[in-house]
Amino acid sequence: MKKIAVLGGGQVGASVAKILTDDGNDITLVDNNASVLEDLQEDNDIKTIQGNASSPSILNQVELSDCDILIATTASDEVNLVSCHLAKKMFNVPNVIARLRNAEYREETSVADGKLQVIGVTVLKDGPLAGKKLSEFKKHMPNVNVNVIAIYRDRKSLPVNGSSIIETGDDVFFLATEENMRFMSELRKNQSRVENIMIAGGGNVGTILAAKLSEKFSTKIIEKDQSRSKYLSETLEGVVVLNDDISDESLLENEGIKDVDFFCSVTNDDQMNILSSKLAKDLGAKKSIAIINKPSYRKLVSKEIDVVVSPEDVTIGSLLASVRASDVVKVHSLGFGEAELFEVIIHGDKNTSKVVSKKISDLELPQGCRIGAIYRNESVILAQDDIEICSEDRLIIFLLNKRDFPKLAKLFQVGIGFF
Repeated sequence: MKKIAVLGGGQVGASVAKILTDDGNDITLVDNNASVLEDLQEDNDIKTIQGNASSPSILNQVELSDCDILIATTASDEVNLVSCHLAKKMFNVPNVIARLRNAEYREETSVADGKLQVIGVTVLKDGPLAGKKLSEFKKHMPNVNVNVIAIYRDRKSLPVNGSSIIETGDDVFFLATEENMRFMSELRKNQSRVENIMIAGGGNVGTILAAKLSEKFSTKIIEKDQSRSKYLSETLEGVVVLNDDISDESLLENEGIKDVDFFCSVTNDDQMNILSSKLAKDLGAKKSIAIINKPSYRKLVSKEIDVVVSPEDVTIGSLLASVRASDVVKVHSLGFGEAELFEVIIHGDKNTSKVVSKKISDLELPQGCRIGAIYRNESVILAQDDIEICSEDRLIIFLLNKRDFPKLAKLFQVGIGFF
C-alpha cells in the first residue's frame, strides 16, 4: 500500500483517486471546492482537505513528509508545477507527478516502443468480419498475424475465443504488428479513401492535429478568435485557416462540408464539439470526431458521433502507469472506460516469480484478462497459449475490469529472494 496525495478533484483527479483507492492505496485529495470533496467522500474511502493545492500550509496538513507520491492534477499548469517543486524541496516526497496541458511539455510514447498497434474497428455490414467466427477470420486472412483482445456488443464485453461469432455493429479491438497493419485496408474495404479533413478549433490540439494531417491530406481549420486565426495562418503551412464560427451552417456548406471525409471538433467546449460534429454530419460530412471530456456526454453521443476522444482517459492512463509500479510501462483505457490495456515488465526467475518459465495457458489470470502479446528482445510475439514467459519480457495485457488490477499485480510480484 502506498500513501498518495492527489491535488485537484476534477474529472482526472477524482478518477485517479478512485482507481488508486480501489488498488488498496491510502489516498488524500486536496481541492478548493467543498462540494467536490463532499461528493468524493460519499462514495469513496478517500481523505479530503479543502484548500489551495500550492499552499505550503495545506501541503503540511496533507502530511506530505509521509507520502510516497504526489500527483498534481489541478486545472493550472503553474499550480501543479509549484506544488511538485514544494513537495520535493520542503517535504522530500520521493515521487512527484504533474499534469501539464501545455503542448510544449508533451512527450510521445507508445505500446512496445511503437512496434505494436492497438486497433479498434466497428464491424461493417457485408465486411470480412460480419457473421463469422473468429476461427473463420483466421482462415480468411491466413497470412495476417493479429490477436483479437476484446469484443463489445452494445457496450457489453463478449467472450473472445475461436467460436465467438462477430456481428455487424460490434466493436472489435485487435493487436497488430507494424508489418500486419495492411489488413486494416481489407477490414475497411467498404469505406472510401480519405482526402479532405476539416478541424473545428485552433487551440493546441487543433494546431498540432492540423500540422500532422496536412502532410497527407487537404486540411482546413476553423477558429473563431481573430488573433489566434492570424497566428495559425502564419504558423501552419499548407492549411486553409478560416476565421469564423464553427456552428455557422452556411460557412460549412460554402466550404464544401459534403466533400469532407473527417470533421474533427477539438475545441475546449464539450457542447460545442457535440453540436458542431452532429451539424457537420447532417450537412454531409462522412465521418465525425469529437473531443468530449464529460463521461455522461460521451455515453449520450457514442452512437451519433463516429469517434469520441477522451483526453481524461489518456491522462489517467499516463498517471496510472507512473503510480502503480515502476514496471508498468504504459496504460490505455479501452472498452468505454471500464477496461485497460497495459504493458508490464516481468522480473525474477522461476524461483522468485509466479510467471517466469510458465506457459500463458498455465497462468491464473483474473476473469476477462488476456495476454495479447509479448515484447522480447525488441521483437513482438503475438500471444499463444503454449508460449513460455521469460524474465524481462514485456507483456501487453488486456484487463476487462480495471478493479482487478491489484489481483494481477500480485501475480507479477517477485519473491523477496530476488532482491
